[in-house]
Amino acid sequence: MPAEHRIDPTWLDVVATQLARSSAVALEASHELLAHYSDTGEAVTQRAVDTLVSQAADTLSALAESLAGTSRTLQTARCPQGDADGSPARSGRGLDLGA
Repeated sequence: MPAEHRIDPTWLDVVATQLARSSAVALEASHELLAHYSDTGEAVTQRAVDTLVSQAADTLSALAESLAGTSRTLQTARCPQGDADGSPARSGRGLDLGA
């Protein structure tokens, strides 16, 4: 397999770690958004604000889930099998991105 189709496994670890961190930040932002209740004093405006805040929090939660899932996928691609101590198998093969 040509070298240009291989990815350095260390790079996958770095990207997976950053995605996991981003996931945690997005989830925290979702919780923070919901924790800051805003009272507008008018029923129609309040419903609109509540809907917007709820949808934004849901979007951030979905983003967090997606980032975490992608991080797990990259970690699995990095080490699809492990040795006895749980560390990645040292097969010397990179991730095949297709031909």
